[in-house]
Amino acid sequence: MGLKWNSIMIKVFVAFVLVMLPLYILGIRSIFTGMNQMKAQIDAANISKLQFHYSHIEFEMSRISKQVTEASNNNLLNFFPTTYPVLNNYEVASAMNQIYIELRQILVSSPYIKDVIYYVPVAHKTISATNYISDYKSEEASALLNSRGNLQSSISVYQNQLYFLISVPFNLNNSVQPNFMLAVQLDSDALLHTLNSFNNKEEGGAAIIFGGGSVILASEGALSQSYAKLPAMQERSELTNSAGKAKRLEIDNSVIYYTDNPGFGIRLVESVPLKLLHQPAVSYLQWLLIITGIAFGVIILFSYYIWRAIHRPLMKLIRAFRFLEDGQTDTLLTHQRKDEFGYLYDRYNGMLIHLQTLIEDNYIQRIRSQEAILKQLQSQITPHFLYNSLFTVKQMAEMEDVDSIKEFSEYLGTYFRFITRNESQEIPLEEEYEHAITYMRLQEMRFAPRIKVSWEALPDGTKKLRVPRLVLQPLIENAFEHGLKDTGGKGVVVVTVIQSESDLEVAVEDNGGSLNEEKLERIMALLKDPDNKAIEQEVTGMLNVHQRLRIRYGYSYGIYVSRSKLGGLKVSIRIPV
Repeated sequence: MGLKWNSIMIKVFVAFVLVMLPLYILGIRSIFTGMNQMKAQIDAANISKLQFHYSHIEFEMSRISKQVTEASNNNLLNFFPTTYPVLNNYEVASAMNQIYIELRQILVSSPYIKDVIYYVPVAHKTISATNYISDYKSEEASALLNSRGNLQSSISVYQNQLYFLISVPFNLNNSVQPNFMLAVQLDSDALLHTLNSFNNKEEGGAAIIFGGGSVILASEGALSQSYAKLPAMQERSELTNSAGKAKRLEIDNSVIYYTDNPGFGIRLVESVPLKLLHQPAVSYLQWLLIITGIAFGVIILFSYYIWRAIHRPLMKLIRAFRFLEDGQTDTLLTHQRKDEFGYLYDRYNGMLIHLQTLIEDNYIQRIRSQEAILKQLQSQITPHFLYNSLFTVKQMAEMEDVDSIKEFSEYLGTYFRFITRNESQEIPLEEEYEHAITYMRLQEMRFAPRIKVSWEALPDGTKKLRVPRLVLQPLIENAFEHGLKDTGGKGVVVVTVIQSESDLEVAVEDNGGSLNEEKLERIMALLKDPDNKAIEQEVTGMLNVHQRLRIRYGYSYGIYVSRSKLGGLKVSIRIPV
């Protein structure tokens, strides 16, 4: 039926194009273009500010780390512990004064150093750049030594204070007392002062995260609760050129800018409320509201027109479909219309009559046929496994292997509880997979140590998928009975799981040596024509599963076979997710 100029569809299309579309699209496009440009400029300014502060902090941390390393090689600091036993009191006092001067020089070299402490166990002394000379505190020194590396970087934390630590000589065994230990205590207040210079607290805040979140220094206004949702910091062993580059994330109505230094285990973070970023775009939003108001006025007028021309006859047709959904297949539409809706009403009435015939002669019969086929295919799972299992229990009993009997019996009970229960023909994939694993464990115990089995875990999002019962065990059983015949007592069965965007594949592989190309091609041909009566006993279970999956999911799903990398057969079940 061709469209005419007085068609309802033509009228709707012309009215919508001429009245609504150009005005709204042009207005919205210009507004959002301006808003996006403004947001991009604000983002660039915030990232630039973060990079500036990051460069400053990184420079200071690198300089402190270098000074600690140089101090560990300082002749005065190294010779004092080794020569102490032979020094007189004057020489000891003179040396400690000189060391104190050295520590003071390190202290004033950076605004982020709070104290520099030199521990000398042999002299029973502690020299501090701020507290001068005091008695050696063995518990404090040991605790500091044990805290070394607890943030997985060159910075450590002890009693909520951050330190650069180094002991000479270096020893991984902290119970071995070093000649001396040098601890550079970072000034948390100075770091906080730097963070407070990012923004005032109404405009967000900043924080420095040490050790993946073990220690967080945050300014006022910082959104600390959002920082735990940031991705993990890259390990030092995985450093790439991305280290130090600023990244942007939107979390909990805030924009988070952050950059990492895996070498020091430091993450510098700036948080800005989203509403603050949107403030410069208020004028754009005002224009958007004006245009939207105009658009809504047009929509109200246009909707009234649509209601008069289309909505009422369409609702009549919708009500008829709802009656049909409720099972009322005898509700015909009466009308006198000559337009498109009249044509639809006539087609609906014809469809209703035809549908009644299909339901009686075809649809119900097909559903019953599929249910009968499904039950018949499931009943073909043979009970021979029970006899073999009981014989295995008998052998274990003769060997008086009580632990193995207990374990085997528990698996066997779980196995047959699943097999014999008369529930729904469909179960969660997680239950089906656990049953298959139980079967593999039973077979592994029966044939140990001649056969090894392994399997992968199901992805979390697939565990609740509904699948027909007993679709995995027949494939694993086929691998044990036919695939591992010629392995010489070194059989391997592996179950793997691969999830794609729309499908899930569960594969059963073996390392059997009896599969040749001719046999593989024959199995492929049987899978393409599963109704072929000339079916070999070896692939009966596989074809049963293939048919059941095609009945359940359609002909694009089922079983696919190929040669495994292990050398034997790879049988893959493919179902939709």
